[in-house]
Amino acid sequence: MERGPLIRILKDMEGTEMELDLLISGQNDPFEIRNVEKAVELHSSHGVSIRTRQNQIWIDASLVAAAYQVRSDGH
Repeated sequence: MERGPLIRILKDMEGTEMELDLLISGQNDPFEIRNVEKAVELHSSHGVSIRTRQNQIWIDASLVAAAYQVRSDGH
């Protein structure tokens, strides 16, 4: 996955209760991100830094195979 779409999704999550599940290449279980406080692009071409209430997370966006989020409109 390219970093641009992922960073936009994460920035939309800042300060909300929304959750995002990422499928990482080579992993069977999704990686869940919630309570996003801040998301920024790193100097590397695919790096993303995510600060949540609980954790500081660094992701290489090129390893993300898919991202999915529960819709807020009830559908």
